[in-house]
Amino acid sequence: MAQLLYRDLPADEREDFESACKKYKWIPEDFDVVAEEGTPAGGGPGHIPRQVTVEAKATGHREYYGGGSGTSWTYDFEKHLEGGKFGNPPQP
Repeated sequence: MAQLLYRDLPADEREDFESACKKYKWIPEDFDVVAEEGTPAGGGPGHIPRQVTVEAKATGHREYYGGGSGTSWTYDFEKHLEGGKFGNPPQP
């Protein structure tokens, strides 16, 4: 598996992540985001499995999301922000 840093994720995923952060008064830098990317089953073209780990720096709370083509881990991340799973955003 290859490790991807936040900056290596597809632009649309970064945009969705940043939008969710802004909506709930966080900033992307409040989180550590890394992804482990696998290879398609059978080694040929196909779905590339990915596991995205998001950790809030202030609270240490960590969540794992399934990612890759055909998934939307950022939707689940936003629901976790909405539900307070990561705690409250740090105060400036």
